[in-house]
Amino acid sequence: MSLWYESLSLGLYDCGDNVVERAAHILAYLSMPVPRSWWEHALRSGHVDDIHASVLHDLRMELSKVLDLRDKLSSSLLVALAFIDNDIPGVLSNRFGDVHSQHTFDDYLTRAKEVLAERPELAQLGSLIDEEDK
Repeated sequence: MSLWYESLSLGLYDCGDNVVERAAHILAYLSMPVPRSWWEHALRSGHVDDIHASVLHDLRMELSKVLDLRDKLSSSLLVALAFIDNDIPGVLSNRFGDVHSQHTFDDYLTRAKEVLAERPELAQLGSLIDEEDK
């Protein structure tokens, strides 16, 4: 699919069965510019690419294995992750979209909720993905 996806897959392989490490890896990857480009294109075109929706669905299922995240996840929230670094000033080490990020799960989800509040079109995009997922 892409270098991004290959890197994500290799990182998940390296995490092995450690679900917490896998979840942290996924959250960092969903916060990177590649997914952002998917969702920006979807917002412009009004259509979500099936492959991108499928990747999001699969990663959501993987994230749901972490007990403290299970009830907190939605497609809208995962879409918003791609935009959480847009307005964060400071050095790159503060970025969410970094595999060495020190941010907690709650940090990711709190920031994604803030983005959703600022950008309701991302919530609509998440709803569209959920509809296509059914």
